[in-house]
Amino acid sequence: MYVDIITIVAAGFAAAGVALILNRLTGRRLPRWIVPAFAGGGMILMSLTNEYRWYPRTLTLLPSGYEVISTGDYSAPFSPWTYVLPYVNRFAAVDVAGVQRNANLPDLRLTNVVFFMRWQPVQMRTAVFDCAQGRSALIDGDVVFQDDGSIRVPRWDQTGPDDPATALVCQEPV
Repeated sequence: MYVDIITIVAAGFAAAGVALILNRLTGRRLPRWIVPAFAGGGMILMSLTNEYRWYPRTLTLLPSGYEVISTGDYSAPFSPWTYVLPYVNRFAAVDVAGVQRNANLPDLRLTNVVFFMRWQPVQMRTAVFDCAQGRSALIDGDVVFQDDGSIRVPRWDQTGPDDPATALVCQEPV
């Protein structure tokens, strides 16, 4: 967040500098409001650039083996252009390379799911997937592992085999 603020302020100074140079080159014939107008425009442009580039920039930071399973577009009334061109402000990725299997229960898979949100800390959660029944559950402190390796969770989510996370985790390794 602080880096965004610094880049926005720097863009304002740079745009104001461009306006000052243009004013000097035109023999000081430009109106006086041109410098603050350029500064404000530069700051707005940099702010928009930061918002629209957050998702592609964050994707480059994902470790290898992680696959994006869902994204969330952002639109708001105070930003009417986002209804025409929304930007991604949240997404989830699953660790496909780190899927753990139990030899006794081959249909159960354990892996990490990472949730990214703009302006929020990254959340990493462990999830269990039941490939035979097409369901999944995020693991919290109230999970019980049985002696045979099975797992008892308070609530399973019926995601189905077509869910992107379930499909990625339950695919057989090549």
